Amino acid sequence: MVKEYEIVIVDDDIITLALLEEALKEFNVLVMASPVDALEAVREMEIPPLLIILDVTMPQMSGFELCVKLREFVSEEQSDIIFHTASSEMEERLKGYEIGASDFLIKPIEIQELRKKAKTIIKRGKKRRAEQASTESNSQLIQAVISDLTEQGILIHYFRAASKTSSISSLLNLIVKTASNFGINSSVQAKYVMNDIEYRQAVSNEVTISALERELLDRLEYSERIMTRGKRLFLNYPPFTQIIKNMPDDPAQAGRFRDHLAIILEAAASQYRDIVKTDEVNLMIQELEVVQKRADLENQTKNRQVLDTLTELVDSVESKIFEYGLTEEQESELLQLFRKSTDKAYDTIDNAMTTENLRLIMQRLKALRELSQSQDEEAESIVDVELF
Repeated sequence: MVKEYEIVIVDDDIITLALLEEALKEFNVLVMASPVDALEAVREMEIPPLLIILDVTMPQMSGFELCVKLREFVSEEQSDIIFHTASSEMEERLKGYEIGASDFLIKPIEIQELRKKAKTIIKRGKKRRAEQASTESNSQLIQAVISDLTEQGILIHYFRAASKTSSISSLLNLIVKTASNFGINSSVQAKYVMNDIEYRQAVSNEVTISALERELLDRLEYSERIMTRGKRLFLNYPPFTQIIKNMPDDPAQAGRFRDHLAIILEAAASQYRDIVKTDEVNLMIQELEVVQKRADLENQTKNRQVLDTLTELVDSVESKIFEYGLTEEQESELLQLFRKSTDKAYDTIDNAMTTENLRLIMQRLKALRELSQSQDEEAESIVDVELF
């Protein structure tokens, strides 16, 4: 790689080269006698020279031909090209202007004029490059800010949606979709125990999860919180484990994504506890439904007992009426029998109220479950919002 030069001078005349080099010694100058070698030298420069001085008449390649080839990869904004020639013909000037030259010097070259033009061009070129560098720096800064805002927006949408998620499967899908919004492919698993039963759910943004991935997702629960292997990132925030398959090459971006994804999974672990409570409510509803059905059957039996008791009462009263005359003693006996039977009927009816109380409790629990489901649907709609 050729080092940086401010000025390149190309002339097949060694004496002219030495003269021009001496005149411009305050600058970093490269002098070359071969236009072919000069072309390759400039091509290899990481930063092109601010000024290129070319002799018009040279063997191998004329100054005009060399200028045309240089302009294929060096723009007029990057480098000024000045010809020096013994001719003052207008046609020559027009040709030079057409192919990208900025000025001409007439031989014999006036040294003071050369120095003045060189200083002006170098000063202008340095200023232009400084402005360009500042513009590129500002552009990079703006791009970084936009990127950061986009990433923050993805996180905000995740937390909004997660706060309204009421099932493990919905939360897993939300985690994978959020990672996809970062341009990342991942698989995530939840492994947990509820009512002494172990549950395992896994989701990926790819069609299937390979056997090896499933094994790693299982084993990650015994590993560190965060591990990296090349472009792979492994996260472990029980009951969740996650494998990220394509972390970005840029170290700064990879670092930000790692922090974002770790925060997401840690927050999901916290949200999991709320979801478990919801699942417990659902389980309670199922158990109460069984209890209610059993109570309904018992009440049907008790209602029949009430009818039997009242029927027995009626039969007894009738039999007593036909068997005895209505004396006071008989009347007292009849009333006592009536009270005993009716009291038994009331006790049975009071016990039947238990079923109604269960029904009221279940209605309240179902209302809570429906509220959670509506929040879950709202969370899914939030995730679908277009980001920035």
